[in-house]
Amino acid sequence: MRCAVYIRVSTDKEEQKLSLENQRSLFYQYLEDRGWDIFDFYVDIESGTTGKRENLQRLIQDAKARKFDVIVAKELSRLARNGALSYQIRDMATDNSVHIVTLDNAINTLERRNEMFGLYAWIYEQESQRTSTRIKAALSSKAKKGEFKGSVPPYGYRLNSGKLVLAEDDTPNNVRRIFRMYLEGKGFDAIARTLTREGCPTPAQVIGKKNAGLYWHGTSIKKILNNPHYVGDLVQGRQTTVSVTSKVREEVPRDKQIITEDSHHAIISRRDFEAVQQYMQGRKQQQAKPKAKKHLFTNYLYCADCGKALWYVHYRKGYVCGNYYKHGKHVCSQHGVKEKELINVILTDIRSMAETLNEKEFMGRLEVKTLQARKQAEKQIQSLQRRIEKLKEQKTGLIRLLASGTINETEYKEATESGNAELCSLQEQLKGFQSLLASSSTGENIVRLKKELKQFMKLDELTSEMVHRLVDRIEVQADGSVNIHYKFTPTALLSA
Repeated sequence: MRCAVYIRVSTDKEEQKLSLENQRSLFYQYLEDRGWDIFDFYVDIESGTTGKRENLQRLIQDAKARKFDVIVAKELSRLARNGALSYQIRDMATDNSVHIVTLDNAINTLERRNEMFGLYAWIYEQESQRTSTRIKAALSSKAKKGEFKGSVPPYGYRLNSGKLVLAEDDTPNNVRRIFRMYLEGKGFDAIARTLTREGCPTPAQVIGKKNAGLYWHGTSIKKILNNPHYVGDLVQGRQTTVSVTSKVREEVPRDKQIITEDSHHAIISRRDFEAVQQYMQGRKQQQAKPKAKKHLFTNYLYCADCGKALWYVHYRKGYVCGNYYKHGKHVCSQHGVKEKELINVILTDIRSMAETLNEKEFMGRLEVKTLQARKQAEKQIQSLQRRIEKLKEQKTGLIRLLASGTINETEYKEATESGNAELCSLQEQLKGFQSLLASSSTGENIVRLKKELKQFMKLDELTSEMVHRLVDRIEVQADGSVNIHYKFTPTALLSA
């Protein structure tokens, strides 16, 4: 019996970490007594009211692929504290012939003991709703006393015994500069580019967020400009969740928000804050306009250095690197290309392809090369598939070694991380060869290409249909030169 072991705790607090270890110990003993094999551990540190848990979703996908026979959890509440989600998991398991067993013996579909499933699902959801209500009441009480109830203070402040105090760094000055620059007429993105260029720490960097970005974004600037905390008022309860089983948040009317005036040191005067709000509203109304036009090479042009898409800029009559346009030369360079020049290059290539494809001898050579490429791709695919299957078998073997105690969890993790990295690399290679095989030009494809090119040659301009059918990707170098990847590579055609 192949088992998927699901473990969940709500937070990463020390007592919860201990619960994780205790749950693991219970499962080792339970499975050893029954002689069942562990397929994999699925561990989440997240509320049970949401289905958006990384390893729960992985568990569901593996169940649909029938990679194991039974899901084992300490109790139903570990899988879900949401009635609807509980039923979804049960139905998914039933549809894929996967059983559910809980260690408290409340649910065991192997022994057809699931008649109380609905009752337990309801009980656990009600427990979560009561807990949520108690937490909201406690936070509301703290907010009414002037305590900041959030875990992350606004940019420019720090927390001291539940109160907001000015940070002892440059972040309060950065907030003042953001408001001043906006009142001087700079937009969100322009302010973001200025702060990025000067190396000012972003809000994510200040709080030490993992994988914090190096660059400011217009959305962060807008959030700061909208935050009423900067005038010295503590404004809390601006949003609330609809229910414990939903993460949808709704705005709370201002008269029902918890507002404590002059609770902490102000960074921005009330006059400037109100001026910014009025200015933002005016700009919003002025900027209301139809959806921007999608230009000929939108979604085809990419920067050769940073990999970001190029944006069309009207006054340049061409495209520039989106990273450069948003963050400035601190991040990347222009990589600009005129639309008219690019059109001429592609039309020239298309004419060359059309002329070349008229030659019988060339067509024969191209078809031979295509068949050779297909055979080579098929060999590579078979080789990669064998290696992938072998790695998967080794991974299963490692899990069994872990279950038997032959290796410890640290050794297991190191071995699986190494194996998963190689597996990911092999799967990417496999995907590439499969794509190549699917797109290789057979004789039928060559005839179709020839017909399409002749049809397009009747047109005097480059159309979006031509771009879609013939162009895969265009990379623009720093000097403005382009590398065009055609779906029917012209360089290969012309050198064949």
